[in-house]
Amino acid sequence: MNLPLFSPSSADEAGVRAELTAAAGKLVPILAGQAEESERLRRVSDDAARALREAGMFRLGTPRAFGGFGAGVRTSMEVTAELALGDASAAWIAMIYTGGSLVASLMDDRARDEVWGRDPDAAVASSLTPSGSGVTTEDGDLVVSGRWGWASGIDHARWVALAIAPGAADRPPLIALVPVEEVTVEDTWRVAGMAGTGSNTVVADRVRVPAHRTLDMGGVLAGAYGSRHEGEPRNAVAVASMLALTVVAPMLGMARAALDLTLATAARKPMSLTVYERLADSPSVQLAVADAASLVDTAQLHAYRAADDLDHAAAEARQLTVAERARVRMDTAVAAIRSREAVDRLVSVSGASAFALASPLQRIWRDLGTASRHGVVNPDLGREIYGRSLLGIDAQPTFII
Repeated sequence: MNLPLFSPSSADEAGVRAELTAAAGKLVPILAGQAEESERLRRVSDDAARALREAGMFRLGTPRAFGGFGAGVRTSMEVTAELALGDASAAWIAMIYTGGSLVASLMDDRARDEVWGRDPDAAVASSLTPSGSGVTTEDGDLVVSGRWGWASGIDHARWVALAIAPGAADRPPLIALVPVEEVTVEDTWRVAGMAGTGSNTVVADRVRVPAHRTLDMGGVLAGAYGSRHEGEPRNAVAVASMLALTVVAPMLGMARAALDLTLATAARKPMSLTVYERLADSPSVQLAVADAASLVDTAQLHAYRAADDLDHAAAEARQLTVAERARVRMDTAVAAIRSREAVDRLVSVSGASAFALASPLQRIWRDLGTASRHGVVNPDLGREIYGRSLLGIDAQPTFII
């Protein structure tokens, strides 16, 4: 496998988006060919990870100052959605690394140089649910211990961003950036869907983290670090909204892949116990695929509207209002649930044969069923957040808005 290293021919975001999406499209058959192996390994296979890296997918979030793309939200989402046409787990780790790179890019120049100074493709995994503990030393360093679950892509990452629980109620959580070689990875990821993401548990035992590789998590979510690096406007706008919304991008790709597979099957497969020689000849199938395609469109329209809201605000150096962020959270929920509904209808069109282990459709169904239940896309919570905002209720049940 010897793919050329991708580099954009233009700094223009639209041009970068087109080129990166085309590069991702070329990876689809490679990732599809590795999907079963990745699921068996319970992590993205080495061949698939190598293909992603060589095609530039690990540097989507790397700052342009370090040879990366510093991709906007819409660009990173379209690219990872395209990757998911081949394998959802591979797309997921590309999405995770993009978010991890966004967090790392908020740190000061010393930390950024440590991460990307010699390797713009250095992947940054993350586990941003506050856990573990951190003790500050006399010289300002942080000594970190604890366990962090769900660290997707940790096997191919060089760094991991860990959220540290505050030691006191009046202190905010911290984010510590740690070399993967300084932590232990426990094999805990045994799941029905998204098995290839390798979302295992990270364990740290008195790992010393210099102060320049730490961030105040409250400051990150409030955009306090956004103006630290000139020419990187994406860092200033609604980081929590960005990290939540981009989670749905692989789901958009999964739903599109399921629709493509079903249309191909319907053109050749007879409907059991009926007069229809092809599924496509049945009015019930015609209605079902129309409904599913509309659900896929609905998911994309909501997701990309939210992405454009974030990108436009970044271009204007403007913070989104709470009302705007609440709508982004609602769009995130809608995109996830409509993608899942589309796939549920499509597996019913194909019938029981869709659940044969040889069928890619059953893996998509399991993967999307798992991914769409991620905490940041919780549809009911998204509705609650949006409803509270519409009704003028200031208090919210989560800080991820």
